Formats: sequence, C-alpha cells, structure tokens
Amino acid sequence: MSLAPRVESFLRDQHINWQSVEHPYAETAMDCAIAARIPPQRVAKGVLLADDEGFYMAVIPADKQVNLSAVSSQTNRLLDIAHQKDAMLMFNDCREGAIPSMGQAYRLPVIWDDGLVAEPDCYMECGDHEHLLRVDRTDFMKMMGDARHGNIAH
Repeated sequence: MSLAPRVESFLRDQHINWQSVEHPYAETAMDCAIAARIPPQRVAKGVLLADDEGFYMAVIPADKQVNLSAVSSQTNRLLDIAHQKDAMLMFNDCREGAIPSMGQAYRLPVIWDDGLVAEPDCYMECGDHEHLLRVDRTDFMKMMGDARHGNIAH
C-alpha cells in the first residue's frame, strides 16, 4: 500500500499533482523525514484532535509540536489530542499510526500551520510507513482549500 484509498480518491477528485517517495520503514513523521532524507520542516504531520463536538485535524511540520492553546483559540473549541483508538477507527484504511495529513479526505475540519507554505514543497504520510506523498506549494494550498490556518505549532 502506498496511498490509502480515501487519500487516493481525494487527490484524484481535487486534481492534485503528487509524487510518491519511498523510504525505509519509519513510525513517526519525524522518522519518515529522516528516513527519506527530507528536511523535517517540509514534512506535514496530521494530529487528530477531539473535543465534545467531535474531531479536528491539525497539520504541522514534523519537527514541531501542536500548540493546543493556539488551535483552541483559533477554532473556538477546547481541543485535545485524540485517543489512539479513535485514530485507528477514523483512519481504518491506513496502517496504524500512519495518519495522512489530509483531514479533508476523511471529512474532518482542518487547521494548518503557516510554516508549511514557507517551503517550496510539502511531504506527508499517505497511509503506510514506507511512503510519503510529495506536493508542491501550489497543490498543498489547493489541498488545504479554505481550511483555517495560522501559527499553531511550537
């Protein structure tokens, strides 16, 4: 598996140009960046968040942590990191822990960190632990659409 079925469908429907980058097995977004020899600030990791209203996805650079205060402030919700079991259910077409950074493909509201557009391209997990998806800045912006964004990582 290189692309989760819902990711593949989303990319096709949105007419996103992408490339697959194979790398040795890696568990985390930061480890994927290292394995693929990509600067970690170019790898977007998806962080599943939750509150009483449901789920939300924060998309941040692999070398950062989500700033929950900033996310909660910008979304007017009291969000926290979701439980692993919820992530497994939500992303059931992916390998455990390989959460794609395209919450839109899973009908999730998304907020992304502005630092991701400072780079010429962006890489993200796409459903397994051996591949990253590469898109240029223009296609990244197209993927994010009208999703909220701001400084949400530290």
